[in-house]
Amino acid sequence: MTSGIWSVGSVVEQVSKLVGPTNVPTTISGTDMNSIVEQEINFVELFTSDIIVSSAIPEKYQPAIIDLTQSKILLAIDSNTGGIDNIKLGDLSVKSNNSSSDAELAKQLRVDAITRLKELSRTTRFKRVIGC
Repeated sequence: MTSGIWSVGSVVEQVSKLVGPTNVPTTISGTDMNSIVEQEINFVELFTSDIIVSSAIPEKYQPAIIDLTQSKILLAIDSNTGGIDNIKLGDLSVKSNNSSSDAELAKQLRVDAITRLKELSRTTRFKRVIGC
């Protein structure tokens, strides 16, 4: 799914492919989608305490940033148009015009992304206990 160093534009392109370019209203395409990706990169930076340059997104963060961005885009589409006709996530295609299923998918994508981030930021800590 991901390979190499990506930029904000690469994330926008991937999210557009997954959500479906015809499903993304013009009100949230282009610059607005770039802003959403930047917001999600900032979220990942705060979550992981790592610095991520938007023109050089490391591979390990790409899946989480994609899921977070998709989640935000699906919620924006839902609030702007009342739902999506067809959602494609990889090989899975869901035909729906039901805003509750769109919102549920957006919620699940966000949960999955946060789970991935927790796995990335998991560190091993050792404590030394001195007993009597």
